Amino acid sequence: MATINIFVSRAGNSNQIKLKDSEGHNPGNDDITTLVNPGDVIIWQLDDNSGLYSLDGVEIKGDSPYNLLSVAPTGRDNVFTASVTRASPGQGAIEKYKIGYTINRGEQTQWDDPKLQMNN
Repeated sequence: MATINIFVSRAGNSNQIKLKDSEGHNPGNDDITTLVNPGDVIIWQLDDNSGLYSLDGVEIKGDSPYNLLSVAPTGRDNVFTASVTRASPGQGAIEKYKIGYTINRGEQTQWDDPKLQMNN
């Protein structure tokens, strides 16, 4: 079991985010798939100097073909956590989720949709 951090920040001056994780994935945009193993803990948080006002939520998407997370992510104060289920649905299984974020105070929450992929 490992702890995997996913760092969220603003992509330049755009309304998009960029993501990187503690596994070394850092595409410089929002196109990231984080590899997970049964029992891993995932922590989503704002990156240092993220350029974002807040991280508003991490939610499982309804059209996700697999449930890799044991429960929906929970959090507060710009940090959300979830645990990967202990029973693997199989290597390569993907869960779709979405990250809610606000760029400037008082603005509407925007959403982006990266993926988790089972490693084992």
